[in-house]
Amino acid sequence: MKKYILNAVFVASLAVGLTACFENPNMIYDGPAVVEFDAAVTTAPAAGRTYPLVTVANGAGKIKTRINLVGPQRPTAESIKVVVDTQNSTAVAGTHYRLTSETVSIPANTSFGELEVEILAAPVQAGTTVNLVLMLEGNGGEIKASENFKRLGWTIRL
Repeated sequence: MKKYILNAVFVASLAVGLTACFENPNMIYDGPAVVEFDAAVTTAPAAGRTYPLVTVANGAGKIKTRINLVGPQRPTAESIKVVVDTQNSTAVAGTHYRLTSETVSIPANTSFGELEVEILAAPVQAGTTVNLVLMLEGNGGEIKASENFKRLGWTIRL
């Protein structure tokens, strides 16, 4: 019994001793302020692309996606420009989708904004898909778009 108690005390002191040596780093981002699609950060890129493609149904209606501000929060609201990436998109505006706004507002003293896209009910073509890829451009000033996470795409199944 004494052997088990000594072993338990030894293991406990070893565990405390080893973890006491590690620093608790305080990681603070101090780079330039950027914006990014939250889904681009949390979802793996599609095969052969640098951005994810999220599948949505034809006529899905309004879908929302979050925009993250990486950097210090601003004392005033920021307006972030969003454009359709025409080189990677095959969806047609007014037929497959409708952007409710070409800008996203990030309210004052917050780190998040919300973009709303409406997926329209297009004529059904069995086995066909179209892609809608959006790209952030920043606010035209000191907030830029993150190079790695500035695009997000949706695959619309017709």
